[in-house]
Amino acid sequence: MALRLKRGQSLCCFQPVPQVRAFANTSSASTKLLPLLPYRLIVRPSPNRPAHAHARGLLLHPRQTNTNGIPCYHCSLNNKITTQGCEAWSTSGAAFSSIATRQLRGTRSTTTMASADASINSPAGSDPLHPKVNMPRMIYGTAWKKNRTADLVYQAIKEGFRGIDTAAMKRHYSEELTGEGIRRAIRDGIVTREELFIQTKYTPHDDAFLAEPALYPTITSQVLASVTSSLRNLAHADSPESQEDTSYIDCLIMHSPFPDPVSTLEAWTALQSFVPHRIRSLGISNITLPELQYLVADPRVTVYPTVIQNRFRRAERRWDYELRRWCANQNSTRWKGEKRTRYQGFWTLTGNRGDWPTQKFVRELAAAVPKTTQEVEALEAEGAAAAAAAAVAEEQREGEQDGGKGNLVTGEPAGPGDLESGDGELGISLEAAWYALTILGADVVVLNGTTSQQHMRDDLDCLERVDRWRKTPQGEKMWDRCFEEFKALVGMPPS
Repeated sequence: MALRLKRGQSLCCFQPVPQVRAFANTSSASTKLLPLLPYRLIVRPSPNRPAHAHARGLLLHPRQTNTNGIPCYHCSLNNKITTQGCEAWSTSGAAFSSIATRQLRGTRSTTTMASADASINSPAGSDPLHPKVNMPRMIYGTAWKKNRTADLVYQAIKEGFRGIDTAAMKRHYSEELTGEGIRRAIRDGIVTREELFIQTKYTPHDDAFLAEPALYPTITSQVLASVTSSLRNLAHADSPESQEDTSYIDCLIMHSPFPDPVSTLEAWTALQSFVPHRIRSLGISNITLPELQYLVADPRVTVYPTVIQNRFRRAERRWDYELRRWCANQNSTRWKGEKRTRYQGFWTLTGNRGDWPTQKFVRELAAAVPKTTQEVEALEAEGAAAAAAAAVAEEQREGEQDGGKGNLVTGEPAGPGDLESGDGELGISLEAAWYALTILGADVVVLNGTTSQQHMRDDLDCLERVDRWRKTPQGEKMWDRCFEEFKALVGMPPS
């Protein structure tokens, strides 16, 4: 769809798609426009506001709220603008000075303008477009849960999951029921919104867009419709008014790149316009390294991906080694050692059934880990006592003139802490051992889609137990040996 403003015309109102709510001048609007929907601009002749422009897919993007807390919008133009007088209004009817007074000319995207404004308004030394995110190391996946989604999400949060993954893709996900489960957990006092990490996805070529192409003529309009729906579905408050003002998404993941990189870039730049006010960070899924490198190399990309989400399995480029290495390089160079780019793996168990049940080191690790948290606590206390005794011995040794040697901490465990338990009864399941090596060793954030309440509890408990046990003198040596074999299998990028 092409929209041409001729000389003598000016922008005068907003038209939501498909409903119409408009105001014809800069006085206060009688009705409040629904935020975060794609808007067309309506024009009318006006001798006082001369303007001319040409654009394809002219839409409004949501921006941060103004000083009165009212959502504001700005124009997104795909083609070159040659205008000297276009104006836009906020939903209150007042002129939106930070955009309206900016001349829309050249090819610089409004996303870049919005990013610049966010940087100016942010605290000194921070990066509002790439904030530190508190991402759990295991995230509950909601694909294929259908009408059980709300109950399973609620149960997962109750059992300790603090990360939830969903998508605005009705064929395989129920984003609405995901939000229902989250709100129920918040109402029951199990968790607060701030304690959760919620991520969803925009899906290119989703059925909803293909069914009504007239409503979504451009990729940008699809992105805006998808994000709008996600913010509504995942709003943490029950009140519609509260949803408008406070709902946000921790990470919005592009479900896959488009077949052509130009379309992928258009979708990404549309997503950027929501960062950081309604979306905290962006990610992309089902992507190859060349596709990712092409995307981030474009100067119009101002928000770098926080999440790369792919299948973690041998058949996918040998456990996606090159992309995991890219993430590690981003953290060591761009983010100066901070983990701001995370690799998320799905199909971690189902995609590796030929490996984790058969690898000897997985079984050895599963057998070596203590069966209960109390046993781990006993080992921690034993290690602390041994360390204290070693410190005393070191002080005594320093005071001796003969240089006699003594060491109370040996490299081998003894007694009931013997780690070479072979094929005896396992302390944790083989699946939990594989999860631990993947998460704690390879630094992969794992998506876990179990529907079993017991597995929800056990998977989190075992991960915590392994993490504590591997730091004890009895656990360190066995962990290091098993992890070396795991690294030889899946590869481990340099940190």
